[in-house]
Amino acid sequence: MTIESLGLEAPKMSIARIDTGASLQVQFNPAELSESLEAVYARLTVVGQSHQQMQFVNTNNLKFNLDMAYTAMAGPDALQRLLAARRFLHSLLYPRGATTVAAGGAPRVLFVWPTIISLTCVVTELKGKFTRFNSQGGPVQYTASLAIEEVRDVRILSEEVAALGTLRSGADKTSLGN
Repeated sequence: MTIESLGLEAPKMSIARIDTGASLQVQFNPAELSESLEAVYARLTVVGQSHQQMQFVNTNNLKFNLDMAYTAMAGPDALQRLLAARRFLHSLLYPRGATTVAAGGAPRVLFVWPTIISLTCVVTELKGKFTRFNSQGGPVQYTASLAIEEVRDVRILSEEVAALGTLRSGADKTSLGN
C-alpha cells in the first residue's frame, strides 16, 4: 500500500538558499534521484613490484542529478508560479550582490528530501525544457534537470556517514553519542 493510495501526500523535496532563506518546494517529487560518489586514489608505481600501490587521497563531493517538473494547473496565477519556479532555479547559479570577485560565488543551498537527504550543496548545472504550451503560446509544462553537489567546510568521517547517511545539515543532524 502506498502513501498516495491512502489519500495522503508524500513529503516533498525542497531547495532553500542559505543566504536569504528563499525556498522552492517541488510541485511533484521527482520520479528518480541519481547519486554518485567516488573515492580518489593515487596510484603509486614501485620499481620491481608486481602491482601499483593505491593510496587514498580523498572522497569527491557527493553529487545528485534529478528532474523537477512543473505544470501550470488551473488558476489565474498558475503560469506565474511556473515561471517563478524557473526564475528561482536560475538564480541559484548566479552570485548575489557581491562587491568583490572573491565574494561573488553562487549561493549555497540546503537540499532536503525528508527522511533521505539534508545536505548543504551548490547547483552546478541546470538544463530547462518547456514541453507543452497553451492556445495562447504560453508554457504549460517546464522540466528542470539539476546537477547538485555537496559542499562541506569540515572533514567528514566514515563513522559519521555510517550513522547519519545524507542527513548532515540543519535539524536532521544528530549526535554520534560523544
